[in-house]
Amino acid sequence: MFAGSNRLTIDDKGRLAIPARLRAQLADEYGKELAVTLGPECIEIYPAPVFRTMAQQIPKIADRAKRVLVQRLFLGNAVESEIDGQGRIGVPPLLRDMKALGTDVVLVGAYDHFELWSYAQWQANNTEGQTHYADAFAALAVP
Repeated sequence: MFAGSNRLTIDDKGRLAIPARLRAQLADEYGKELAVTLGPECIEIYPAPVFRTMAQQIPKIADRAKRVLVQRLFLGNAVESEIDGQGRIGVPPLLRDMKALGTDVVLVGAYDHFELWSYAQWQANNTEGQTHYADAFAALAVP
């Protein structure tokens, strides 16, 4: 399970260094292959096996319009890559532009994948989310 957030920088070549503890966890659980794609709110980064499992579910979406939309946006913007020797992955320019990433970003653990946000958008999302957090948290069945 991936959790926590890390404020990072995307370099001038569009590379993001994955923190060492996350690289080790990825390697142990999934290997070095990742898929970087467009999510509904941010860029999402999936271990390749998780991405492929999700992709296999897309043809099962009964509503044709929703299925085509997910195919185009989730699959059509996906780039599979491998963590390089320095622990970095490339974030495609198209995705960086679509989500206005810039260089100052936050990598967020989201259970089985990561979210990649611009720092400013992450801060705004957290501020807005605070107003609904108590209600959402109450949905957890925690003893």
